[in-house]
Amino acid sequence: MNIETFKEIILNFQKESLPEFTPRSLEIQEIANMSIAITGVRRAGKTYRTFQYIHTLLKNGVSPENICRIQFNDFRLRGLTSDGLSGIEAAYYSLYPDKQKTDVVYYIFDEIHRISGWEEFILYLLDTPRKKVLITGSTSKLLTGDIASALRGKNFSLVQFPFSFAEFIRYYKVDNDTVSSNGKAYVRSMMNRYLKQGGFPGLLSLPDNMHVPLLQNYTETMLLKDIIEAHSDDHININTFSDFYQALIARTACPMTVNKIAVTLKKKESKFSNETLYRYLDYLKESFMLYTVEFYSNSEKIRLANYRKIYSIDWALADAIAPGSGIDITRRFENLIFIELLRRGYKPYYFKTKEGFEIDFVITMKSSDSGKTMLIQCCYSLADEDVREREIRAITKSAEFLKSEKNLIITMDSDEVITENKTIIHIIPAWKWLLSEKD
Repeated sequence: MNIETFKEIILNFQKESLPEFTPRSLEIQEIANMSIAITGVRRAGKTYRTFQYIHTLLKNGVSPENICRIQFNDFRLRGLTSDGLSGIEAAYYSLYPDKQKTDVVYYIFDEIHRISGWEEFILYLLDTPRKKVLITGSTSKLLTGDIASALRGKNFSLVQFPFSFAEFIRYYKVDNDTVSSNGKAYVRSMMNRYLKQGGFPGLLSLPDNMHVPLLQNYTETMLLKDIIEAHSDDHININTFSDFYQALIARTACPMTVNKIAVTLKKKESKFSNETLYRYLDYLKESFMLYTVEFYSNSEKIRLANYRKIYSIDWALADAIAPGSGIDITRRFENLIFIELLRRGYKPYYFKTKEGFEIDFVITMKSSDSGKTMLIQCCYSLADEDVREREIRAITKSAEFLKSEKNLIITMDSDEVITENKTIIHIIPAWKWLLSEKD
């Protein structure tokens, strides 16, 4: 690769003004001798999070000349191989030779995983403490697996999700006011909008009639770029893969088994093995498009014997892609809560009592509450007495068995604390819970 091309890219970025951005809540903390990776689904705002990072560097006195940013989807870098990556450093120090042995340089690489063998170049940079590295990518392989192994434990990954509700109202410049009557009314109306619109940043400035087409376009790009092209050696059958993805999306916030889906798909005379579908599911999870939730148990045998529940990275995207009338509002609501739990660092499970009462989410508390569990029910409305009784009974029965100390029912608008059979249950509106710092 021509070093002059890298010099042009580096200088162009240093001379340009940063675009406007909505501040994101994902914290980036430098770790000595390690790269930081921002990963997550395509279009979640990873690139703009790097702009926020750069803005913070500049605000803290770092010179623009000490920032080397390369975006690897730049058409000028087409055909670049790992052998050519050394040209980045050569180009930078040809521009600023005096910085080579004195200054801290921040290397920011957007979508560098497009270049096969890029890991060795990152390790080379990290050998010098003055070189700080931030990378982005749309694959969970930046978290685990072959890439993480190749980086020899010298990479710390963070997941950037689509907008949280707090970020959503921040974009629209709405005050986080859950106290005053007017404030609560406005936040409630924004909650309804968030549930309908979802969290992808690209939708926020567009009219409603463009949301579904754009989400469908996002999905097509994710499937093509992040799965089919990324796994070209697997020779993915596009029709089978599309049918499988549709079947999964139709089961958003519902039980799912790959074997049962396989039975349905084979009625279309498709030829594939069940192992193929399991592999396809792994690809969807790697690209952050889908998540699966296991049954809560300390026994691996019991977990594997039970079905899994399926969730989409974004409830509005699931609704836009699902066949027929889409995903009903109660399942979109549950999916929204699930993504927020992931954003807060939890690994949710579901639970079902012997009597058949199901808990949407069981989570093991963070290290400060090690060993304790929290039960969460998602119920769009408790207005119906039968629904209210069922949800409360599910909590009390499960809390007794699991000995949980924290129990929530998250609704759209109910707000109260009740005690049932000595079990304290906090019933809280989603907008308040989503804007709270603690659970």
